[in-house]
Amino acid sequence: MSTDLCISSRDPQILFHNRSALKIGELDRYIIIYDLYEGEKLPDDLTLDSLWVRVKNVEALSYRAAYLMGPFLLYCDLRTGAYHHSQNIYASVDQPQFESNLQSQQQRVAELSLHRIQKKYVWTLDIVSQVLFSTNTAVHYEVDISNSKRMLEMPGSSDLIPSMETFCPRMKVSKMTTPDIWKLPQQIISANKKKHLVILTHGLHSNVSTDMAYIQEQIYKMQESNSDEQYVVDGYTKNVCETEKGIKYLGRRVAEYIVNELYDDSVSKISFVGHSLGGLIQAFAIVYLAAKYPWFFKKVQPINFITLASPLLGIVTDNPSYIKILLSLGVIGRTGQDLGLQPSGSRKEPLLYLLSGEPLRYILSMFVRRTIYANAINDGVVPLYSSSLLFIDYDETLKKLKTLENIVQENILAPNDVKSLQETATSSFTKIWSILNPNHILQSSTSIPKVSLLETASSILLPPDPDMTYITRPSSRYSVIVHDKLYTESDLPDEANNESITLTTSKNILLQAFAVGDGERKRYQKLEELIARRWHKGMTWRKVVVALKPDAHNNIVVRRRFTNAYGWPVIDHLIANHFDQDSLPISNSNKLNIQSTLDTADLSWILENDESSVFDQGPTGMISSVNDMFDAISKRTFANINNSIQENELDREDDVVRYEEKNIDLFG
Repeated sequence: MSTDLCISSRDPQILFHNRSALKIGELDRYIIIYDLYEGEKLPDDLTLDSLWVRVKNVEALSYRAAYLMGPFLLYCDLRTGAYHHSQNIYASVDQPQFESNLQSQQQRVAELSLHRIQKKYVWTLDIVSQVLFSTNTAVHYEVDISNSKRMLEMPGSSDLIPSMETFCPRMKVSKMTTPDIWKLPQQIISANKKKHLVILTHGLHSNVSTDMAYIQEQIYKMQESNSDEQYVVDGYTKNVCETEKGIKYLGRRVAEYIVNELYDDSVSKISFVGHSLGGLIQAFAIVYLAAKYPWFFKKVQPINFITLASPLLGIVTDNPSYIKILLSLGVIGRTGQDLGLQPSGSRKEPLLYLLSGEPLRYILSMFVRRTIYANAINDGVVPLYSSSLLFIDYDETLKKLKTLENIVQENILAPNDVKSLQETATSSFTKIWSILNPNHILQSSTSIPKVSLLETASSILLPPDPDMTYITRPSSRYSVIVHDKLYTESDLPDEANNESITLTTSKNILLQAFAVGDGERKRYQKLEELIARRWHKGMTWRKVVVALKPDAHNNIVVRRRFTNAYGWPVIDHLIANHFDQDSLPISNSNKLNIQSTLDTADLSWILENDESSVFDQGPTGMISSVNDMFDAISKRTFANINNSIQENELDREDDVVRYEEKNIDLFG
């Protein structure tokens, strides 16, 4: 018995080739299966020579500079079929391989090792779009598999090969697109189980389908241990490139999607998981559901309300005064005004103030669990006080952080050095970048360690990758949770006795983002404190504060499987405490009649449509609109030119013309 010629031959060969393209929020997954041998007897000419896979970004080199039109970047990773982040990996050839940002005309060649004698090898290759600012931009790429690394490194080695072709009988390559990956896995579908909807909501300049795919995957892995209900993990994908239009606009669309596309009589439970701005969007979606569809929470039991690094109190105090002005003027559209605590529409109150009252407060009390995850350090986008609803034990948290100094390898800044805090690397320019771009690393004034402006700017396109020891040795990972405690309204400082004044005078470095400032900032501090107290009224909150390495804001949600691997322990904690069948409820669901609350609450601010404004999108939102406009114009121009050529110049007898007319579907 002999092995297949395509492998045993020493001649370099292309065994698989595919050319494809990805738009914003899209990923392709290739499942590579190779049968080393058949039957029970080892073939005489069995070879364990490695195979090789290449991923190439085939966009023009000039597109590297077209950042705001794309960026034209790809993320890719390769792992064995049996890989799990909790396992030790001893053989270097079994280690995951990944590229955080594959630029135009760059390629990555990775080894498919056949170092063990086993019948079947399986690998998973993920390729993810890094496009941020345009719904029309597509990044084209090629995937090739060969028995020769040298051949893959040769330019043009697969130019004439038909796409999606496998040239080896022992190899099978199947491709999954974004809709395939987000479909409910067939192996866990049960028609007899009640459905538990899990709604994932993304943040600013982000998307559900790629940026929250890791969480989706981990939740589905818990299905095996849950025999009572069927998880259905989903999210609204059409808010992509719309995130500047305001929390109400975004939340309303999420709510309508839940009712019109996801709900049916089999749905009995619902949970919400929101990252960054997504935490506020899902909060408004909840009040909109209650106001417009009051029957919803009578039929569907709310289970988990979870936020990850969400600016629940806005992002005002932590910014210089002129950044607040830019937010109020709409630098990130109406969303910037919402986060800047500006009046909402025709009302004097900010949206975040309105949101923190009724009916949200009552509906949240019906949830079995309410949990917020907050970054203590290395999050230059959302300060700790805002993501933790202000009231936590900062001294205890700082004490725990200091015990990690030797493990984390960074030093905590001197708590009393307020001047150094204000001069810490992050300039206001980088604050703007933090709003515009979720790919970068930005250090806030509470960051560990301090970084220079140049270091921060360079990290926009080159995020730091976790070291391979962290990825392959679970025992090397330090405990990232520095605070995990239940808080009730009674834990808040007494407002009547001015106990909360310690918040604004505190020298604790973790609170400096809130405490430092005077004049107008003091007014915002009072407003933020008031909003925080409203969130706590009559409810218990579980607050989990974590210490992650840069880039903490994206790590906390594991935006990319390996680039943001420092967030794995956070998602492990989230899954184990909220979606494990054996996890105990934090609080009992409120069984009171929701209708009485709806009857007495002012719902007009929820249902009224705010007047449209030129500032609704802001400059960052206009990037998407302008990109789409130019794309549409270019397509129309090309079509007009093409029509003119066809009418005036084409010879109908020409063989090429006849072929194109006959196969018009191939040419779009």
